Amino acid sequence: MKALVIASLFTAFIALVVYLTAIIAVHGIRKSISDSNYFLQKPYKLVFEIVMWICGLSIIITGLFIKETVDWWIIGGGIGVFLVGVFSDFKRNIFIRIAHYLSAIGGFTFLGLSYYFSFDNIGFTVIVALSALIASAFADKRIWCLELTMAIEIFAGLFYLAHTIM
Repeated sequence: MKALVIASLFTAFIALVVYLTAIIAVHGIRKSISDSNYFLQKPYKLVFEIVMWICGLSIIITGLFIKETVDWWIIGGGIGVFLVGVFSDFKRNIFIRIAHYLSAIGGFTFLGLSYYFSFDNIGFTVIVALSALIASAFADKRIWCLELTMAIEIFAGLFYLAHTIM
């Protein structure tokens, strides 16, 4: 199962890196990662959604197999990330916007808290929280920087845990 978890996390991380690299190369740094979806044209219109679904599913797979029992904190975070892709058209109406924001905030919150509640690692939870505060307080493109910081830390933490405890 370790190989499945690491392979799925690696696939999701590479998908996210390739997506973000392409967005930055073509459109520059956007207001947020989700906002980049609005700059995609056919045939690439569903790429953002697919990347979010891949990331969410890989995190859900990690939650299923990283420990002997199912880790609901990680699964909850994976569901949040997956739903960001489902509610990607957040500018369409207020209900989709609320669902999109709740999914993103909830997903990152569950994943950040999972380090403490699932693995008794308060240090990494504090690092994730402090870096989120710093990124959102001092960055020029605050939301983009916050999302990127959180994504990197979440993937780094899950890679580390999958490698060390499995």
